[in-house]
Amino acid sequence: MALLRSLSSGVSSLRAHQQRLDVLSNNIANVNTTGFKSNRVNFVDQFNQTLRVGNPPAASQTGGIGGLNPTQIGLGVRVGNIQQDMSQGSIAVTSSPTDLALQGEGMFVVRQIGVNNYTRAGNFTFDRDGFLVDNSTGAYVQGYNLARRADGSIERDQIAREDGGIDLVNRLQRAVVSVRVDPNTRSQPRQTQQISVSGNLNSSANTGNQVVSNINVFDNQGTQRVLQMLYTKQAAPNTFSLQARVQLSDGTFANVGAAQAVTFNADGTLASIGADNTLPIQLSINASDLNTALGLTAAFDQTTPRNLTLTFARQGNILGGLTQFASQDTAAIVSQDGYGSGELSRISIDSTGKVIGAFTNGISEILAQVVIAKFTNPAGLLRGSNNYYTPSPNSGLPNIQRAQEDFPSTSITSNALEQSNVDLTEEFTDMIATQRAFEAASRTVTTSDQFLQEINQLKR
Repeated sequence: MALLRSLSSGVSSLRAHQQRLDVLSNNIANVNTTGFKSNRVNFVDQFNQTLRVGNPPAASQTGGIGGLNPTQIGLGVRVGNIQQDMSQGSIAVTSSPTDLALQGEGMFVVRQIGVNNYTRAGNFTFDRDGFLVDNSTGAYVQGYNLARRADGSIERDQIAREDGGIDLVNRLQRAVVSVRVDPNTRSQPRQTQQISVSGNLNSSANTGNQVVSNINVFDNQGTQRVLQMLYTKQAAPNTFSLQARVQLSDGTFANVGAAQAVTFNADGTLASIGADNTLPIQLSINASDLNTALGLTAAFDQTTPRNLTLTFARQGNILGGLTQFASQDTAAIVSQDGYGSGELSRISIDSTGKVIGAFTNGISEILAQVVIAKFTNPAGLLRGSNNYYTPSPNSGLPNIQRAQEDFPSTSITSNALEQSNVDLTEEFTDMIATQRAFEAASRTVTTSDQFLQEINQLKR
């Protein structure tokens, strides 16, 4: 019966708009779900029944007929697809440093029961074993951990500083594993090797006048030692002697090596320390001499060896080092690069996902790094529960790398969470349009029913 076409068309519209209402309701229900991405329903028309395919024009010398268009009757509407909106959600600030938000494309990688899932929700925390996990499911967040030697000690990379010194940075292994920060992690001590000296020695001082400068340095095991520089004014113009000394356990000081001559130019700038008269002007104190003065055999590393280097003047900043002007004595040791051992006090995470530990010795060290995954078509991912996604045949495979370092357009924000990208104004507007379309489709059904009733009464 032909009227059944209008009924089926009406029913298809009811069914399609009910599905759209389902999607809208789910979007609204997740308006406060961390990292949620809204969905949008796209409709397409159903198969069209062709009553006539149409004819081309038929012309002749005596006349003819024009062309006729096809004649078709549509059979309703259906849901073409439900499209995921993967646009950026707003960022909300939180009080937890392990709350992470992504700015740009990409997803966090979490592993649960041997299976990787992907999520934009970065509400993470550390469990009792030090693993970084998803707060909601306990899934392990994936990334890089510290590279360790066979004995369990941490491997380090040397990075040259602008001042010529060396920084030791913990090395991360480039194998994707569950991120873990051992709660008992300690910062290893570092023996002092680089020392900077600055200040002034009074050029008007009398012969024999002494200036003392002390600083705490650290030996190979992190024990704090007092290193002293004793400057003595000499009879020769623009000349001092310099004797390095170290404090003993009884509070007295012992000489370290031989005294060195300190000479200045006529303008008060430093000319030489001992035999060194080229910038940077430095003095080396042998670790073995320090051990001899202390009466110990292995306080300072004399095997490698790790000698102490004191810098008195630098290229391009000679006035920032040791000088001799007619003003008060201010010569001092201003910095050194050693430190003792320290316990982990707090955690922070930078924009590349590096987990940085701050220790009680004032040192910050890299302890791990969170990685992210990118897909060529993120809208093609399969949505699961718990804010998780899994790859589909049309999403492409995950490319797992580091934020900013490998993916410059993506960064990680700590103490923050990405909010849902659901726009309530748009959702409620679409809900009104869906309701009106549903009502119109129901009128089509009831009107078709009235037609059928009239047909059934023809026999009477």
